[in-house]
Amino acid sequence: MKNLLFLFLLSGFLFRVTAQSDPKAIEIIKKNIEATGGKDKMMAVKSMIRKMEISMPFGTSESESFYKNGKFYSKSTMGGNVVMEQKYDGNRVYMNGMQGTQTLDDEKAVKRMAQQGKIFPALDLYDETGTTLKFIGVEKVEGKDCNKVTSTDAEGNLTTLFYNVETGLLSKMIIKTEFQGNPVEQTMVFGDYKLVDGLQFSHKLTMNSGQFNMEMKISEIKLNPEIPDNTFLID
Repeated sequence: MKNLLFLFLLSGFLFRVTAQSDPKAIEIIKKNIEATGGKDKMMAVKSMIRKMEISMPFGTSESESFYKNGKFYSKSTMGGNVVMEQKYDGNRVYMNGMQGTQTLDDEKAVKRMAQQGKIFPALDLYDETGTTLKFIGVEKVEGKDCNKVTSTDAEGNLTTLFYNVETGLLSKMIIKTEFQGNPVEQTMVFGDYKLVDGLQFSHKLTMNSGQFNMEMKISEIKLNPEIPDNTFLID
């Protein structure tokens, strides 16, 4: 349901951006990680539980997501009924929703869900994919000046990120990718940042998937909770 991506880097952290990445873009990402709380604090987070309320044109649902060592499980309910489940066990993807139940093991589906399983995906994003970063300029997001950076991975997927010039925090993200042979674009706007154990997390997100808008309000974030391994089990 979401593909919440936060790009984090820090001076002294070994990463392999391609030769085409420009220094200005890298400096903007470094400022973002410092504003968020720092690489060391992020690397110390091994598990997370996040609860949120999601408002959509056809109703409001409750969502709970679990993260542990790269694995991911998310469940959304509406009126007490499960409307969607997503699960990644490190090798396969399980999806259950209005279009039925399926287990996927194809490379693209697994890679896409693996990104959702990372609490801070960009701690190793560049090292894995050779992402190219480009500074595009300054653009306003909700009236605030933001540094605009594009990130292109090895497969050509384009993400455009907007970082608040003053705070360094991520304000907006546009993801362009492909799903089942069709181009897909998602726009997410981040706000209401709050500290959780010394790390900044957006507690209000709006997303436009091209079909409808969703507003997500985070009600709770727990860092390093105990999560049973069978939470991520796919039969």
